[in-house]
Amino acid sequence: MRFLLLVGALCFVASTATAKEIYVSGDTGSDDNPGTKDKPKKLLWKTLGEYAAGDVIRVAEGFQHGQQKAGVMPNLTASVVLEGGWKKDFSERDPFKYLTIITAGFDRGGATSEVFRIEDRNSDVTIDGFMIDRGGGTVYFSDGEMGANKRIEGHSDCTPFGYRNENKKMSGSDPSIELIGRNMTVRNNIIINSPWWGIYVKGGGDGTITIENNMVLGFQGRGIEAIVGGGWGKPKWVIRNNTIAFGWEMEGRGLSIDPKDDNGKYLIEKNVIAFTHQTGVMAKFQTQGDIVTLTNNLFFMNRLGDWGHGGSGCCNAGDLDDEVKFKVSKNVHELPKFIAKINKQYFDRYSMTQEIVNGAKTKDEELLAARKSVGLGDYAPIGFDKTYTKHAELPNGRTTYDNSRFPTPMKVNTGLDAAGWVANVLPLIGQDGERGIQAKFVK
Repeated sequence: MRFLLLVGALCFVASTATAKEIYVSGDTGSDDNPGTKDKPKKLLWKTLGEYAAGDVIRVAEGFQHGQQKAGVMPNLTASVVLEGGWKKDFSERDPFKYLTIITAGFDRGGATSEVFRIEDRNSDVTIDGFMIDRGGGTVYFSDGEMGANKRIEGHSDCTPFGYRNENKKMSGSDPSIELIGRNMTVRNNIIINSPWWGIYVKGGGDGTITIENNMVLGFQGRGIEAIVGGGWGKPKWVIRNNTIAFGWEMEGRGLSIDPKDDNGKYLIEKNVIAFTHQTGVMAKFQTQGDIVTLTNNLFFMNRLGDWGHGGSGCCNAGDLDDEVKFKVSKNVHELPKFIAKINKQYFDRYSMTQEIVNGAKTKDEELLAARKSVGLGDYAPIGFDKTYTKHAELPNGRTTYDNSRFPTPMKVNTGLDAAGWVANVLPLIGQDGERGIQAKFVK
């Protein structure tokens, strides 16, 4: 036993001793370079096939389109720190100023597998400071009675004349970030247009798993899922300062957790969770004691309630004290301020979703208040019982090619360019004070 422990220790020392910093720049790098600050690598996806356990990979501003320009990276193979948001010369870092954008190339549609993924119980992985746009790999369509089943050339699987066109999961779609390991950290990322879940972390061990200062905007299923590894350790979960909004069909949960006795504890604080088709936070089981601490979060317009368990909604923030048995404090149910900065056309399309208007625990006045903050007029649910054969016949001239891709309707082979990120995404950051994603990135 002592011999085995000694061998393990020596292997650990050897692996950490060889760990290095690797620099990547799509604009100034070359795959023939050694990966130093002065001579960076060019392609992140190739670099991820060559790194060693413990390496730190620093990625400069600009686009990384992935292998075959599909917007996805090869599976991670060992512990690693991935840092986006570095200036081109690597002199300073700010993920919300120097944008490292991962998206499908503009000349092809994107794949639907994970952008970043690892499955290794012994791994420690940090994903920090990336902008991920998966619009190119998401399918939009409608099969309801409200559309005329006409299609516009160039638009992908999208009935253009109806109101109910939503983000639909394609067969084989996966979370944008999927990490299975220990001591995971996911922070300072903005993920939009996920064809399935935004962030999925399954963690074990006895350390801390941190999911903080992320924005997950537009997703199907779950914005963030954070679950324990089935008896594999007792991690502490810290989930804070995330902004999660616009969860569409099929379990449209903002945050999904799996609290169990003696199997790790959750601190959920200072998040903004709004506009989901199901619940703001959903636990798999009823929760009590100190397993979950839910404090200072902002909730708004979550269809079945701000909190739920066992797949059913329970209550909104104002009733938490009377309804739950775990630790709650300072949670509010109010309009998030970032909505005032949302793209007006996007939110108008979102408002046309009948399921949102008829939500079980949300009221029409909440939608009207949100529309007013965006600068839109009153909502009038007209045209739901009709179909339209001509685009010009749509009420109020609305263009509803889809109502979930942010910020504009999707055409084949298009993506959100850097200017689009600056105009439509960055203004949403830091709008809700100490809650939600912060403009000052977490180090």
